[in-house]
Amino acid sequence: MKKMKELTKSDVEGIRGELYHMILFAMAWALIGEYSLDYRDYILGAGLILVIVVRVALYSIKLYDLEDNLNADASDADELKQFKRDRFYLLIIVFEGVAILVTWTLLHEFGHYNWLISSFALIAGLHFFPLARLIRQNSYYFLGVWVCLLAFAGYLLIISGTMPDYYANTLVAYGCAAGAAVDSVGIMMRTRTALKRV
Repeated sequence: MKKMKELTKSDVEGIRGELYHMILFAMAWALIGEYSLDYRDYILGAGLILVIVVRVALYSIKLYDLEDNLNADASDADELKQFKRDRFYLLIIVFEGVAILVTWTLLHEFGHYNWLISSFALIAGLHFFPLARLIRQNSYYFLGVWVCLLAFAGYLLIISGTMPDYYANTLVAYGCAAGAAVDSVGIMMRTRTALKRV
């Protein structure tokens, strides 16, 4: 999050958008983890992530009230800059989707189904680097590194046979979910600090 002297409506919209992004990311990876584990933990892990996500979602709802009390900041130059940022954001998401489809196809073609989750984690981790620069969310660099490291750990665990594939995949998936949950709590805490300065 950028350093704020005065919080504006677009700042709050951006914060809320990133909280939703982290909520979706965390829940998707928790569900992947549960599926990979074949629900052997009785959905305990997903339940824990859900508790964190609900807390973050409730906080993000409060941001709507805050937004109503703030000044608009949309000049023509700002709108053009936002249009370019939105277009770049869309390109990141499209490239991520294409990378997932190509990876899925290649892994199925070569019979490496067990690498799907680690591969998807690597793609997801890599998408945080341009996204961090685009939205000026420095914590995304750390999240990207974390998710990429988890992906490599997943590959290594599967290749070495250290643990069954489903445990390695569950570790990767829950590591990604935990990273997103921690990042969303961090965004929430930084926002609270910024609001205290207003």
